[in-house]
Amino acid sequence: MPLRLDGPAAVRDARDGGTDGPPPPLLDRDALARLADGASRQVRAAESAATWRPTPYEEQVLPALRLLGTPRPDVALLQNAADLHLHSEWSDGDLLDRVLDKAVAEELDVIAVTDHDEIEGALEARRRAHDRRLPLAVIPASEVSSADGHIGALFVQRKIPAGLSAADTVTLIHEAGGLAVAHHPFAPRFLERAFGVKLGVRHLIHEVPFDAVECTNAVPGYGRRFNREAQETLRRRRRPVAIVGGSDAHRAALVGKGRTYFAGNRGVVSLRAALETGCTRSAEGYWELGEVFAYRMGLARGVLRRLLGLSKRRR
Repeated sequence: MPLRLDGPAAVRDARDGGTDGPPPPLLDRDALARLADGASRQVRAAESAATWRPTPYEEQVLPALRLLGTPRPDVALLQNAADLHLHSEWSDGDLLDRVLDKAVAEELDVIAVTDHDEIEGALEARRRAHDRRLPLAVIPASEVSSADGHIGALFVQRKIPAGLSAADTVTLIHEAGGLAVAHHPFAPRFLERAFGVKLGVRHLIHEVPFDAVECTNAVPGYGRRFNREAQETLRRRRRPVAIVGGSDAHRAALVGKGRTYFAGNRGVVSLRAALETGCTRSAEGYWELGEVFAYRMGLARGVLRRLLGLSKRRR
């Protein structure tokens, strides 16, 4: 549902250690309402920029409205949750509005729509979040199919070409002003054989300058061992990199199963700062029996579609 601008007349962004710059100026309720009313114009102006930039709605309105619900908004430091890996109808995921509605229901602060080798779903999701004035920020992103494995491109405004080496892919992401994430780096080899695609970059996480490594890819049961392998590998090497989590949801019902946690009072700006400084944590939600069954049936259908030469991509 759209946000309502109710609460005290003024709120000041609390300082959060200076990791994402000085706090924005004091905003009263009328100023917040004006910024919210201009959300649709803001996102379309932001899209015209060569590189990602936050809108005032994302950076100021959304955090300010959360602060209004705290006992001491002048000193509070927000703890935020993001799902940085999920799919929409622009590749092989669920309908975009279902994804957005589920993210709001899960009380996520940020999502990254990471369709396979596609950016339009993420850009459209960001527009809809602004047009509907949802309490949710959307990062323009994609999941790039590099020759060495899947790589998340966060905070990008254009499509990153597929089929290149991991090193070249990360270079292009950085040149586009984005951050590069090694998705499910130790994905099981039997899945790679089943889908006929390289899913994880494996030990290239130590050789390629990734900004973050996905250590929580929400997979029930057996999948946890591959998450632990990523975590233990980073711990042994003492690799200074951000740790992130994502649901990798292809069905809206699973959005939010994997999460990235970060602190800060400037929304997506705080998230980017946390990723750049390695100040993030990841976690996975509980799986109910019905969810596990649905997940595995979806996986089986995906393998079957691949064997039959079918594609679920709708656009």
